[in-house]
Amino acid sequence: MFADDLKLFRKIDNLSDCSTLQNDLNNLVSWFNNIGLQFNVNKCHSMSFLRHRSPINYAYSINGSSVTSVCSKKDLGIIFNSDLNFHSHTEMICCKALKTLGFVMRISKEFNLSSSLKTIYCSLVRSLLEYASVLWDPYTVSDSCQLERVQRRFLSCAAFLLKINHPPHDYFLVMQELSLISLADRRVNANIEFLNKLVDGRIDAPSLLSIVNFKVPSRTTRYHAPFVVPAHTTNYGRNNPLDRMMRLANESTVHQN
Repeated sequence: MFADDLKLFRKIDNLSDCSTLQNDLNNLVSWFNNIGLQFNVNKCHSMSFLRHRSPINYAYSINGSSVTSVCSKKDLGIIFNSDLNFHSHTEMICCKALKTLGFVMRISKEFNLSSSLKTIYCSLVRSLLEYASVLWDPYTVSDSCQLERVQRRFLSCAAFLLKINHPPHDYFLVMQELSLISLADRRVNANIEFLNKLVDGRIDAPSLLSIVNFKVPSRTTRYHAPFVVPAHTTNYGRNNPLDRMMRLANESTVHQN
């Protein structure tokens, strides 16, 4: 539960699991009735997350009214698809960020201080591109480039306003002048920071911490990677958020050593 949002979920392997989930939903509805609350069935949806092509179909209901099944849903600002592919979310935030960037550049035409321009960009535009990125961090080049394209457009405008000389289509000098790094590098840092907070207890999520695989070597070696990352045969599996965080943390540790 979060504010006025509530989610009920269960791993479904067969129709018996569907019946169990429906029974859980019935109990939840009964509890709501007992405390004087009601569900708005029109705002309730069911959604299955799966990668195979043979879903287990089941018609869930609330007080005899069918719950609409959807393949895509926006929840807490994130667009979820049934296959957990966040391409739609990437497109949505890039579109929103570009519109905001257009507004920012229109009101910043007279700016000549890099600090002011950077502050407005980071607060209003970059924040849109990084909200909850540890969850949807793209693993495809096309999605990553789409995000970087927004920052490149800002760098181009900033270079013009601040009169920063740079080679055509090369914004490295502009990034240096504004003390910015690529969005991809910032997402790497965000992943590692989230994992550090989880391990340190600054993020209270025991269910997540329980699936972090710490490496306990049987003997001293030169390889100091702190985590054991499960092997994956697909990019989709490799980008599982916690596995991605552990892999990036290992790579960061190896580079430091």
